[in-house]
Amino acid sequence: MGGRQALSSTTASAAWRESSVALPVEEQAGSTSAASLATRDRLSHHRTEIDGLRALAVLAVLCFHLRVFGFSGGFVGVDVFFVISGFLITHIAAADIDAGRFSLAQFYRRRARRLLPALFATLALSCIAAVLLFAPQHLENFAESLSAATLGVSNVLFWRESGYFDLAARMKPLLHTWSLSVEWQFYCVWPLLLSGLLALFRRRMVWPILAIAVLGFWLIFAFQNGSFWLLAGTRSAEWLSDGRATVFYNTPFRVFEFACGAALVWLPQPRALAIHELLALLGLVLIGSAVFVLDSTAHAPALNVLVPTVGAAMVLYADRSRLVGLVLRNGPAAYIGRISYSLYLVHWPLIVFCEYGLLRPLLPREAVLVGFLSLALAVMMFHFVEQPYRAGRGFVGPTGLALAGLLTFSLVSYSMWDGMPWRSPSAIAGGELADRATLESITGSRGCEDFCEFGNLQSPTKILIVGDSHVDHYTRALEELGGKEFHFLLAQAGSCYFGADLQSRSRGAVTQHCRAATGQAARWLNAGGIAAIVHAQRWPGYRNILERKANGAPVDIPDLAKLFPTMLEDISKLYAGFRGPVILIGHAPNTNLICALRPNYFSLPCPASSRVEHVAFKAAFTAFAGHHSQFQFVDPLDAICPAAECLMTNSAGHSLYVDENHLSIFGARLVVPKIIETLGGDLTVRSIDLRRAE
Repeated sequence: MGGRQALSSTTASAAWRESSVALPVEEQAGSTSAASLATRDRLSHHRTEIDGLRALAVLAVLCFHLRVFGFSGGFVGVDVFFVISGFLITHIAAADIDAGRFSLAQFYRRRARRLLPALFATLALSCIAAVLLFAPQHLENFAESLSAATLGVSNVLFWRESGYFDLAARMKPLLHTWSLSVEWQFYCVWPLLLSGLLALFRRRMVWPILAIAVLGFWLIFAFQNGSFWLLAGTRSAEWLSDGRATVFYNTPFRVFEFACGAALVWLPQPRALAIHELLALLGLVLIGSAVFVLDSTAHAPALNVLVPTVGAAMVLYADRSRLVGLVLRNGPAAYIGRISYSLYLVHWPLIVFCEYGLLRPLLPREAVLVGFLSLALAVMMFHFVEQPYRAGRGFVGPTGLALAGLLTFSLVSYSMWDGMPWRSPSAIAGGELADRATLESITGSRGCEDFCEFGNLQSPTKILIVGDSHVDHYTRALEELGGKEFHFLLAQAGSCYFGADLQSRSRGAVTQHCRAATGQAARWLNAGGIAAIVHAQRWPGYRNILERKANGAPVDIPDLAKLFPTMLEDISKLYAGFRGPVILIGHAPNTNLICALRPNYFSLPCPASSRVEHVAFKAAFTAFAGHHSQFQFVDPLDAICPAAECLMTNSAGHSLYVDENHLSIFGARLVVPKIIETLGGDLTVRSIDLRRAE
């Protein structure tokens, strides 16, 4: 096998995305005896450079989450940590299996002793912060993620909820626990698989492990675009259609990193020191290029995984590097590596709660302060939680701790399930927004999924309603105020962009709803008989999630002055064959509803909602309408924000919103009369020749 130093530390996990990403843990590995001399030699030394490698990974993740310029690929820290974990866990498990003393129960007790104290401390602190800060709706979501994190399935929860890089990720303080769930799921399978492989391939273990790595990478490559022919037409295809989120969150697609690290245990090493130096240098260059060059959306997931994984494996493989190894072996780097698990755990919740309190992203100076505060908390967590428990000074053993944590956090999660509305002094929170049942009673949506018809179904005046959830929240009021006169045909899907050449990127089940709604809209239009079209979307919400229908190429246009004209021209192509009026509705203005709902234990700022997006869209439409006369515009801003500040309640005290940007039935009733008025003109049905939008 070749003589190679081994470590007495093991890692546990990793990472965050949207923005959490991955982190390690290190554990002194108790006994280092093994059946073979090579294995004993590998487990006889602590490799300080691995601590330094952890430090590079965790700092990359920290800077990525703090939006530090240049760290666009900092999320790849997750891959580095999974490689380290595969290497260390395989080292220890293989040594015990070789020696005939491997115990699955003991393996899990060691993992629990290493991982659970700091995790439970982080969960406890996050629960306190959530109760003090979160509005009822957000506390309900937190309770769900708390249960998932405690049970080790948070990666599945966050995969089903949204893409990792969605803005919603910035409101999920436990998002980063997905990587711990992946690691626990890996632990459930890997020791047993390793035992079987050692029994069959004891002298040639490197080959089956490399085969597993190749299979793992093939899975990433096959699923990254969301199209896999074996599952076509099945229910699973709805979720797998979001290739990026699927390969990011799910354990089978992380086997590649684990296996690459594991293969190093048996991979023969070169004897020349110069080769070790070269490998270490190339490995650091690959990791650095991934951190500073790769991007969460611009590059394929397979590339985002391959580069840092190969780089980390090279660094681990070059264990005799001396000159290059100094970059990782110095005191500060080694210390940050030792506290990296705690740093990973505390930094993301701290960022989320700070931004939630401020209701805006951190300013640069605030990001620096939060970064140093994360380091300070990590130091305390490491010395007062991790180290004492590892030294055997805990109140209970690993099994008792696991059971106590499971019971405690399950009860805490259950107590939060209604959002604890009693914490909020707001009259709104105490009434219409107090719980889900009451909230649903004031929603502006009729609750139609994908498409339906409503209103006067006998009326010859058919109005096609198209868009995402920002058209759906008008449907109840449209039925109330225009249901006797008009026959409405609704084709809508939340988070779905309707256009001719552009579409929303694949996002799990959302993609299936998009296809159903856009397909039905095309059929209705091509069938004829439509008198007018009402089209509404959350226009600025698509600036980073559009792609071209023809080839799936990403269309990222952060500049609103370019984004809105591009979208409007695309929609004009969608309705190019239609000769009747097309009414475009602007997006509902954002509101600081959180300020009215969250507890007021602290005096927290409530910044005024910006109108920049509305001004930009109105300017774009004015220019667009000059050569597209059939298009008309209804701006919700006129009704919701008649003065300097936007309203949150009507004159009777009813909430105009159900969340930060979706209107309630009371808010919709302020906007819909203008839509009905615009529909009151000449609605003679024109013949059409509309191309299909499918």
